[in-house]
Amino acid sequence: MAPVERMPVEIALNVTGPLAASQRLDDFGYVEEEFFVDGAVDAFDPDGIRIAADVKFATRVLVRRPNDAGAASGTAFVDPLHMIDEMPASWSASEWLMDNGHTWVGVTVHNSSFGRSYDYVGGVGALQQADPERYGSLRLEEFDRPPRLVSYAGPSATDSFALKWKMAMAHPQGHPIIAGVAQLLKSGAAISSRPFRHVYGCGVSQTANFWRLFLDHGWHELARAGDGSVAFDAYVLIVSPAPAHRPADAVLVNVLSESEVVGTIVQVPATAPADSHVPAVRGIEFPGSGHSMGHLLAGGPAPDHEHTDEPYSMFLPAVFANLDAWVRGGPPMPHVPRIQRDPTSVDGVARDEHGNALGGVRAPWLEAPRAQYLPRCPCSPTNGQTVPFSPEKLAALYATDDEYRARWNRAVDRLVEDRLLLVADAEAMRARASVSRG
Repeated sequence: MAPVERMPVEIALNVTGPLAASQRLDDFGYVEEEFFVDGAVDAFDPDGIRIAADVKFATRVLVRRPNDAGAASGTAFVDPLHMIDEMPASWSASEWLMDNGHTWVGVTVHNSSFGRSYDYVGGVGALQQADPERYGSLRLEEFDRPPRLVSYAGPSATDSFALKWKMAMAHPQGHPIIAGVAQLLKSGAAISSRPFRHVYGCGVSQTANFWRLFLDHGWHELARAGDGSVAFDAYVLIVSPAPAHRPADAVLVNVLSESEVVGTIVQVPATAPADSHVPAVRGIEFPGSGHSMGHLLAGGPAPDHEHTDEPYSMFLPAVFANLDAWVRGGPPMPHVPRIQRDPTSVDGVARDEHGNALGGVRAPWLEAPRAQYLPRCPCSPTNGQTVPFSPEKLAALYATDDEYRARWNRAVDRLVEDRLLLVADAEAMRARASVSRG
């Protein structure tokens, strides 16, 4: 918990109204609206220490919702938008969200300070660069605060601890702002004509770390709806270690790639938290995946190796569907075995005869492999690497294409049976058998 006491969150956000739709979502009966919000909140450093009080801000909230209010589910998925290109987390499952009438909310919470250290344009700076006239009035304060403890004396660009500090210093006002947005959602004020029954906080990589700090610094307990109930009913943290704090009155889901398990970006191996029912916690680990989970984040094709692009994102709709059912009183999320550890191996992970990690979610490309799937490539800490099997090895593993496809499809069937893959996504996964056989 944070080393400073706080009053409960009481933030008034001035919503100046929807500005314009910027994306056509007509096929799903959805509309996109953008709101400007402003106010004054305290600012905090990455350790949760208050560094300034009542600092003015102006930012935006992006909302994608059913055009017909009667089709809305009453559930909102809330993403603090990533400091790199305003990337969302839960919108990666956009078709599932829209098929089920859920509302998606993205909140710009980052200033531009990170980009000056690491040459990324994100947050307010990215918006103002894209449209100076529209976003020129946005403001999120910047503060220059070095870490109180230094664990590495070299260049900050190669220090993962300095990287995490500077990422968090890019959202010093972010936690009270997003708590205020959730309070608005639960109250039905301005953004929606009706109060939302359930609000879920979602993040990927840096924005998952945003939620880790939110929970560890006590914001979950402070962010309350008008009736005293929780502002956030659940949290999904993707490819970032879980918080130490487990909220007693919300669900926590932590999704890790093999990259985090071996400690690729932050040089500390992570383990998804132990499953429990009270508090409600689930951990999920994906073997054979890089930090990008199949989305290639650094450059184009590599000249001397192959990037892993297997679609781990296809599992996320099932994660969200299981979470939503659990929160609503349905069956608990399924238990998933962790990636198997082996303290005698070079990276602490137990591997099969092909060099692929054992345990975790058994994707069909691991049950019917055509390659070794490594958690990091030589060119980037975010992408995974694929080392294809030779034609001779493939021929020895699979006598015929039909045998290969049967093995692949059995893996898909098991995933559906175990509720790790939605029926709606199974056919698309089966279709990839011909792609993956090569």
